[in-house]
Order: sequence, then C-alpha cells, then structure tokens
Amino acid sequence: MKANELISQVKNLAPVSHSALKLVGMLDQATISNEDIVHVLKFDTVLTAKLLRACNSPFFGLEEPVSSVEQAVLILGHQQVLHIVLSIAFSSSMAAPLPGYAAEAKELWQHSLVTALAAENIARNGNAVPVEPPIAFTAGLLHDIGKVVMNHVLTPDCQSAVRERIAQDSRSRTEAEREIIGADHAEVGKCLLETWRLPENIIEAVGNHHAPISVPQPKLSSLVHAANCLAHLIGSNLGWEAFAERADAGAVAALEIDQVKLDGLIITAHDSMRQVENLMQMA
Repeated sequence: MKANELISQVKNLAPVSHSALKLVGMLDQATISNEDIVHVLKFDTVLTAKLLRACNSPFFGLEEPVSSVEQAVLILGHQQVLHIVLSIAFSSSMAAPLPGYAAEAKELWQHSLVTALAAENIARNGNAVPVEPPIAFTAGLLHDIGKVVMNHVLTPDCQSAVRERIAQDSRSRTEAEREIIGADHAEVGKCLLETWRLPENIIEAVGNHHAPISVPQPKLSSLVHAANCLAHLIGSNLGWEAFAERADAGAVAALEIDQVKLDGLIITAHDSMRQVENLMQMA
C-alpha cells in the first residue's frame, strides 16, 4: 500500500492548527519578523489562549503577566514562542500511545522534542547544512510524524511480521515496514507534510531521515538524522562508538561530528531535558 493510500485510510488523526501550519510554512522565508508571527497567531483564539497560559507558567518566572501575543513575542522572542506554539499544535497527535510501535503515551512526543532541540543546536553551532535553527527544530520535531499514521495500520499480525523481518532477516525497521506494509514511516511522514504544504526542506528531512542525503551537498536530512541518533544515544548513553555505528557515515562526515563535537552535543542534549519536560507540560 502506498503512503498516500495509508493516509487516506486513517480518518481519526488529531487535527493540527492551521495557524501553526501557516507559521511553519513561513519559516523558509528569507526573514520572518515578530509582526509576521503576531499576525498569524492573534486570530487563533484557542492557540493564543494556550500560548498565554504557557507564557505565564512558573517555568518562565515573569514578573508581569503576559496578556497578548505581541507581549509574548516581545518578551520571549519568536524562537521561544515557536517552540511553545509547535509543542501545543502537535502534542495531541504525537503524545498518544502508539501500540503499533510499543510506545507508551508521550514517549514519541518526548523523543521528538529531544530530536528537535538537538537539531536546533547542531544548526546553531554551524555546519555544512545552511539552515536556520527554527527550521531545524521543526524538522526534528516532525521527523517521526509518519509513525502516528502507521500506528493505525500496524495490526498485531503486521507487528509480528515486521519484527520477524528485523530479527530473522536483519532488515532495518524502515525496510521491514516497506516489505510488509508497502511504505515506511518516513515515506508516510513526507507524504503527510506534503498534504500540509510545508516547506520543501522540512519535507525532505522527514522523508530521508533514515537515509540522509550528504552528497554532493548535505541536505537537512543529514542534520535531522544526526539529531535523531543523538536523541537515541542519550537514552542509552553508549558513547561515540555506538553513535558512529548507528549514524550514517556520510552524514557524520558532512557535519564534521568527531568525539569532541559529540561530547558537546551530548552535554547540551542532556541539559535540554528540563526544557523538554516543560514543553510537554505546556502542551
């Protein structure tokens, strides 16, 4: 079954705010101003209310309450507001349990946020992928969105067949999904983002995050691939050898990730866990 056919079969996907999707669609513009963000958000009363509630949470410890989107963007900056808005917008679909992947409630959501912050950090520190940190954050956040769709078609029989291909035939997860179902979660995620008309570089990153493109020039998928591997790494804490074995060699080389750089990324990723926990609470 093709990716678009899988998506069309799933009728109960949690809706995503049109304002949030519009905001993501603006990220590939040359410049995005505070006024642009305010204009998109202020007409979405539900998203605005949740944003203001998050801004006034104890996490930020603001002396004066924030009472408008304009204030939120002015005080926190549009990058922090973007974190909050996207966390709110995608939480309902990505925080649910995914029995098809043996994932408990919020497990995918936490992994996605860790990956998003890791991708943003890699982008901020400079590398061969010329991308703005907010775009890297968004691509990292959405890299596994296809699993939300795939979960609906991964029946117990399909799960057993996928596991069998992985264990007995040494297939990767994506290879096994393609052989059993006809498409893998990266393909499905790419197709879903295409229906949402998100920027091409984010679609590319989601579609190729397990097969990153690093030649002739590395694309955003290389960065998101590395961030995804890093997120898994800090969950198991196995060090450079595990990272180098799991990560695509071309992506690692293109991003110039050596032991020293990896150590810094690991420290920052561990430090971001408090931010992840607060973003999950805000949503």
